[in-house]
Amino acid sequence: MIGGTAALLLSACAALPPLSLDEAVRRLLRRSTERALARLNEPGGAWDRFIAGLDLASGLGPAGLILQRTLMSAEFHRRLDAWLRPVALRAARAAAPRVAAAVRTMGIANARAVLAGGPRAATQMLRSAMGPAVIEAMVPEFRDALRAIDDPVLGPVIAALAGLGGDALARKLAHHADDAVWDAIGDEEAAIRADPSAGGDPQLADVLARP
Repeated sequence: MIGGTAALLLSACAALPPLSLDEAVRRLLRRSTERALARLNEPGGAWDRFIAGLDLASGLGPAGLILQRTLMSAEFHRRLDAWLRPVALRAARAAAPRVAAAVRTMGIANARAVLAGGPRAATQMLRSAMGPAVIEAMVPEFRDALRAIDDPVLGPVIAALAGLGGDALARKLAHHADDAVWDAIGDEEAAIRADPSAGGDPQLADVLARP
């Protein structure tokens, strides 16, 4: 079965023009990003880790610690998950066009080194090239959601935290979501590198399979 798959890939590649190394890096990033965004909300995926690792009180000063007991309650976390998960997904979708544009237009100084690098080398290069652009694209979604929250348990606590930190809470959520998005893209890049045929691109698989 593996031999048959390899033969099909080779046959498909033979009928296509050679893929430049720069284009191979771009395709690897496009595939990784598409797969990551499609899987963000899967069980055990990036948003599960996003919610589980969120510490709302940290960085908002001593007054934020007053709310710590409420923030750690099971009921608060249940409601937070139900409210924040769709907000985070909308924020990620708002950032997706910026990521796609960066993949299309960024300069690649040494594509060969990126392809020969670690399992997340292309993701790390793209994240470095984009700087805070993903965060800035996500902040408005979190800010608008914080202003519009209508939940009898979450509302007063979120309002208190937002009051303590102004825009800091929206930016804090965006920073945390930024980490989750890049972790997810890096995981997908590593998965494609580990099994090039899984990327669904015979030309890319051929380049990745080269020593």
